[in-house]
Amino acid sequence: MFAAYLEATGRLDAAAFQWLRTYHFPFLDLLMEGLSDIAAGAGIWIALALLIGFIRPSRWPAAAQVLLAIGMTILLTESAAKPLFSRARPFESHADTRVAGRRPTTKSFPSGHAANAAAAVYALSRLAPEGRAIFWTLGILIGLSRVYLGVHYPGDVIGGGVLGLAAASWVLGGTRWAFQIPGSPAHKIAS
Repeated sequence: MFAAYLEATGRLDAAAFQWLRTYHFPFLDLLMEGLSDIAAGAGIWIALALLIGFIRPSRWPAAAQVLLAIGMTILLTESAAKPLFSRARPFESHADTRVAGRRPTTKSFPSGHAANAAAAVYALSRLAPEGRAIFWTLGILIGLSRVYLGVHYPGDVIGGGVLGLAAASWVLGGTRWAFQIPGSPAHKIAS
């Protein structure tokens, strides 16, 4: 029963991948490769957390939590989930898959880029709520870039997102940071 469910889910995921790949536009290749490249190894997310910590020193404890959430996500993704599921990449399973950019050598499920993005975006949104729309937009675009480039199935990105959100939620727990955000009612009262 469970094996049949997994097989059906895999077929649906592959069909969604093929459908999404029909919407390929060569002028987007560089943009999608760039988004994927800046997120490699969680680079953009680590840089953002450090930058916010330097700009707003009172937020260093929250920046440390962002880094811890990213580290936990990388550990879970690369050391536990990828070896456990051992899913082949789309270009390994479907010879006709066009890949833009480099071909990763790790397993496909879950997407490390999506996991790191979800963990970082969740934690960064707590660290700097004023930037949450930008963080979430960037995170979603990075996840989409992995399917667009031909290196992940949609299910890999969704699974990575869920894993990243779970890891960041666990790391942040019930932590509440009280920051004065310029323009907020609390900031106006304190001014």
